Order: sequence, then C-alpha cells, then structure tokens
Amino acid sequence: MRICKEVVLVAKWDDNLISRIQQANDIVDVVSEYLSLTKRGKEWVGLCPFHTDHRPSLYVSPTKQIFKCFACGAGGDVLKFVQMKENLTFIQAVERLAQRVGISLEGFKRRRAEQNNGTLSPTELAKLNTWAMKHWVANLWDKTQGAAAREYLAQRKISQETARTWQLGFAPDSWDDLLKKAAQENIPEHLLVESGLAVRRANTSGCYDKFRNRLMFPIADVTGRIAGFGGRTLGQDPAKYMNSPATALFDKSQLLYGLRQGREAIVKAGRAVVVEGYTDVLMAHQNGIKTVVAALGTSLTQDHTRVLRRYADRIILVFDSDAAGRSAAGRALEVCLSGKVDIRLAFVPEGKDPCDFLVEHGPAAFETVIEAAEDVLSFKWRQLNEQMAEQDSLPKQTETVGQFLQTVAAAVQAGQTDPLELAVLIGRLSALLQTPKSRIDEQLQRLLKQKPPVERTQQGSSETRTSDVDDQTAVTKARREILEVLIQEPGLYATVFGRFTLADFGSAGPMREIAEAGLPSLEAGQEPQPADLYRRIESPQTAAILTEMTFADGSKGPGARRLVDALEVLEVDRHRRDIESHKTHLTDDAVEPLQRIYGFLKQQKGNPRCGGLQ
Repeated sequence: MRICKEVVLVAKWDDNLISRIQQANDIVDVVSEYLSLTKRGKEWVGLCPFHTDHRPSLYVSPTKQIFKCFACGAGGDVLKFVQMKENLTFIQAVERLAQRVGISLEGFKRRRAEQNNGTLSPTELAKLNTWAMKHWVANLWDKTQGAAAREYLAQRKISQETARTWQLGFAPDSWDDLLKKAAQENIPEHLLVESGLAVRRANTSGCYDKFRNRLMFPIADVTGRIAGFGGRTLGQDPAKYMNSPATALFDKSQLLYGLRQGREAIVKAGRAVVVEGYTDVLMAHQNGIKTVVAALGTSLTQDHTRVLRRYADRIILVFDSDAAGRSAAGRALEVCLSGKVDIRLAFVPEGKDPCDFLVEHGPAAFETVIEAAEDVLSFKWRQLNEQMAEQDSLPKQTETVGQFLQTVAAAVQAGQTDPLELAVLIGRLSALLQTPKSRIDEQLQRLLKQKPPVERTQQGSSETRTSDVDDQTAVTKARREILEVLIQEPGLYATVFGRFTLADFGSAGPMREIAEAGLPSLEAGQEPQPADLYRRIESPQTAAILTEMTFADGSKGPGARRLVDALEVLEVDRHRRDIESHKTHLTDDAVEPLQRIYGFLKQQKGNPRCGGLQ
C-alpha cells in the first residue's frame, strides 16, 4: 500500500483553512504580544516563557515562521506557541488565532466527531448558553423574582460582587420561564431541547424548562465559552444539584468549574486545588485563593487529571474529614495514580466543607489546610493503621493489606515514591504485621510486574526480556533516525521508497504523528516545509521533538548511511511483529522454530540494539 493512501485515512483537518490561519498570524507579531523581543540578525530573541529564563534563549524566525528555545527545547510554529502559552488544546489554539485575524471557521473539519446527536455546533451551543445565562442573571437581580436566590447567597456569605463576577443566575419555579423568553425572541423550541435547556414532554407535545427554582452556575471552558450549567435547588427537589446534559460542548468528565477564572494563578503557583462544590470554589476565590477548582458534581476522572496536568505540576484534593470524605479520597487516588499525577490530599477539619470553613476561619486557616496536604502513601498508611485497628477478621485484614500494597505498587509505577521512602514503608509494614521484609518485598515485586492480560503470555528468561526491551529502544531510535534524515535531506526519500509504511512508526506517539505529517509531502515529491509539518501536529511535545530534529547538526554522519542502518532495524522488527501476530494460531512446538528464525535474521542484519545508530 502506498503511504499517501494510508495517510489520507487519518487526515481529518481542513489543511487549507489551518494554513490560512497560520499564514495570517505572523509569529513575530503574535509572540511579541506575550513577551518582549529584540532583533538579532535575521531572528528575534527574548526570554523563554516556558522555563525560568534569565538570558534570552527563545529565538523566533520570521522567515521559517517557527520558534525554538535553545535552553528548554520548546519549539514549533505560531499555533504551538499559543497552544503552550495559553494552555490550550490544538483546536482551541486554531480558534483563538482565527478569531485574532477575523477568519471564519465555518465548515472547519474536527478531528473528533461531534458527540451531539443534534445539529448544533459548539459555537451555536455557546451562543444559546450565553443567551440563557444573561436571562437568568437578570432574574437573579430582579427586585422581586430573585429575592430567594439572593437570600441563599447571603446565607452562604457569597458577596454580590462575587455573584456578579461569576455571572450567577436564577431559574424561577416555572415550567416555561425560559421557553417564553425564547418565544419572544423567535428562538425555536427544538434548539433549546438540543442544547439541554429544555426537555420534551413524555407522551404529549410541547416542552418544559430543564432548570426550575435553581441558583444557576454558568460553566465555562478554558476559552471562555459557556459550555453548560450547574443548578442548585432552592426548594425540596431531591436532586440537590443538576447539570446540563452532554452536548458537543459540555462534557462533565472533562470540564472543571473555576478553571477558566483560575488558570493563570494555577500556572503561577504550580498547583491546582480541587474541591467538591461550586460554592467552595466561589468562597475560595472570594478570599483570594484563586487556584481552586471543582469537578462538576462527579468524581475526579482521568480526563480531569489530564486537563489539570497542562496547568499544574501538583494536584491537591480537598475533602471533608468524615468517613465519606475519606472514601472519596480513596477513589480519587486510584484515578490520579493511574494518570501518573503528583497528588496530595488535604482534609477540612470539624466535618465542614471548604465554603463554611473559609467563612468561619478565614483564608489563612484554609491555606494551612492546603499546606498540610499529605502524599498518597502517608494517607494510605494512616488509613491502613485505622482499618487494621478496627478489624478483627483475618480475611478482612489480609484484604486491607493487599489493597494497601496495590496502592504502593501504583505509586511506584507513577513515580510517586523513591527507593528510600519505599524501604522505610516496607520496614513499617513488616513491623506492623510482624512479617519479614523479604516476604512483603516479594509480594510488592509481584504486583509491580503485573501487566494487563494479553491473548497469549510468553514466558522467557530475564535475559530474553532484557533483549526485547533493548530491541524496542533500537526501533524507537531507528524511527526517529529515518524521519530526521528525511526532514533534513528530503532528496534521499526516492532511494528508500517502498521500504517502509506508516505501520513501521507505531500506532501512536510522536514518531507516528511526525510521519503522518511529513510522508505525504515526500511521496508527492515535495520538500516538507516546517510550517506544513507543524500545523499537522497537535501535540506541543511532538512539536518540540520535531524542532530538535530540524535543528540537528548532522554530526552523526552521512544521511544515506544512517538511513540504511535504521531501515535494517525496522525490517528486523517487522519480522518480529509478523511472528508475534501468528503466535496465537500456533502450538508451543511451532513457536520455537520461528524464534530461531528471528534470531538468525538479527544476526544477518546486524545487532538491532546498535544498528549503527548513535
């Protein structure tokens, strides 16, 4: 299969439109809006905003329309700069720069298919939500209609200034308040239904307002669009809080209340404080603690942690100190550890939520709670001791210890502990259980080696496993070597045409992304231009790798020789993958001869762990 045909299957952006946006936003002009640049020869230089820079390390090239920091390695085009500086997704950076130069995004092809079953685009949804928000804000400050909602805010000590800043609103106890407003402005009912603002009546015609007799909290995404709402009942509704339904714009597993307002403070502090309620966020910000956000009435998800990692190095989860709070903390830990996030836990004393605690004790006391946040293993160790003291059943105690070791293993895999801390922990557990350290370490090592089940588990010696790891390292180097040579010497592509496909660059990851960006141009006989490559790459991390490859000095030797060596490594790996794919259909007796063939190929092609690659 020809490479370009493979790439067409994954190319989902409107490349021409993104190119227009890219060209209309001169990188020197855009970067100058964020930091001071000084002309130096043909380039501009300034202090890099992506690390603590005391000497100008960031170079901006007006001819190539790219930037590179020679200290921290950050690099890319104008889209990547805005994406990194504003902590945006790729699509959000495209939208931001399109808006800057007045380019319409109508017809823009999304990479991810819209999840909404209706016809409303995210832009249309945001407009409808903004319209509804303004109506509810007017209701809140209406002298008569909003009195009960304002009284609730006063009881929670939320100031009028805070309520206005966060654009809180009030949905009255009416079935058609919003629907009547929509009719007055000729907004069709079906649009309110599609946006989640209204609900169709069952078995009868007509609709009714989704939110009734509720204090309304608008929820914005990081670009400021009103994505949806949270509503707190002011009556006896058993559903204390209600969120907007899922739409193309609203996904509560990814959105965080207060992130739009607090992201700059979060980036500056290097930490995000996650609480459970909307009013907790409001009170924290009202008291000057602007690093606080909240999940939208749901447990913290892996998507939440991925979003927060773009802004902060550390996440501090704040819970009530009661049993429910400790249980919620345990659930959140599993999510954060699986996402390899630096996590800490803090507990508000006296069984209070953060809002009430801030009202009674003030911001300094709450900061003390945050500063006292404990790491994962300290929390789990304290929890283990409490549970062991409460339990007198051997099976229950055994289960408790097993769960503790599972968390320890997850913390080790997530890089949340160092060898000395781990040794101390094993010593403590040994003393608690009166069990030899070697027994505990043996069980822990077993847990660390556990992997997701596969169709067929291949047993091998430690020597064989080491060889496999080395082989994969060589393959990774070979993939990068091929792409680096072809980017710097595109004329060599004709000499190796047909000897590799996209599959040789893995199913995902930086090398796959760079291959998808550059190979179509090469096959078309064109020299890949930096601007073309960068606009086809979403990940800033991949863009930084591409920048390194673009600026590589060529000290590794002739490109043609490097290309041949790297291709030999890929060919051996292709044979290995072919063997692996057939193993599930073979008996154990048939596998061994295939492995001998694979070993012979390695000897014929040279050692794949070296392959001439530096």
